[in-house]
Amino acid sequence: MANRTSFLGLAAKLAAVSFLSTAACAAPTEFHDDAAGIGAEPAPPVQDNVSGSNVATGLAPGSAGATGSGGGGGQAGAAGAAGAAGEAGAGGSGGEPTKTAGLEGSWSFEDIGATTVKDESGNSHHGSLLGSGVSQVKGGKIGSAASFSGGDGRITIPSSSSLDFVKAATIEFWVKLSSLTAGTIVSRTTAGGDGVRIRTSQGNVQVSFVRASMGSAIVTSDQGVLNSGWNHVAAVNDGASLRLYINGKLHRTETGGQLGYVVGDLVVGKNGSGDVALNGYVDELNWWSVARSVEEVCSDAGGNWVGGECSL
Repeated sequence: MANRTSFLGLAAKLAAVSFLSTAACAAPTEFHDDAAGIGAEPAPPVQDNVSGSNVATGLAPGSAGATGSGGGGGQAGAAGAAGAAGEAGAGGSGGEPTKTAGLEGSWSFEDIGATTVKDESGNSHHGSLLGSGVSQVKGGKIGSAASFSGGDGRITIPSSSSLDFVKAATIEFWVKLSSLTAGTIVSRTTAGGDGVRIRTSQGNVQVSFVRASMGSAIVTSDQGVLNSGWNHVAAVNDGASLRLYINGKLHRTETGGQLGYVVGDLVVGKNGSGDVALNGYVDELNWWSVARSVEEVCSDAGGNWVGGECSL
């Protein structure tokens, strides 16, 4: 019995010691007023996945830059400007070359050293340099030019029905002669002779439209109209009249017509074994399936149409 009493007393003492220990270790109670910010840590800035958010400052995201506009003539568009704290706008896609109604082919001969000639009308009538004595060189009327040294060199542009003159025709170019010898400047003919040819001899210009079974329409300038410098030549055939312009001014008019389909390459310079090669330069050749007006021809030659005349 004494042992039982002693055990109970010891247990009571241990319980009392445990209670006191627990009370001594408990942390004092603290009250926090989150609404007033007393005793609380400041909340971190909200982070989100919006493009352009500034997570360091919590600023609102900047708007994305505008998309760049499409480039003209096949060039890439400029990139859009970057928005404030946002992403740069994407660059615009390259645009297609702008086509002009009635302009079937346009060759500026700008690829110096290349054996190909690009058609800048957007119709892809690209040409090739063939033979000797032909090249694309500096010193053209505008930029570079096609150079011919009187050999068998020529520029050949493959035949296409879009190069046919069915209702009307305008052929324009700049030419600079190295000598007054005879030579073909530009032509597009069939084996039977149908088509169009522009030649020079003794500084003149002759334009002929031929249909072997029907006849021909021919206009020839005075001798020496092509001086030692650059001269703009335009031949316009509207089916009724054939007009020849030299440096933007009407030089001579003859009966027109003899238009039609031609299955043959367009050639700048010598065309065929029996032809005579040009000795000089050609630049800015434009091939139209429409009849250009006198005002348009004047402008193409670098002049201004004022008071019924072309002023250069």
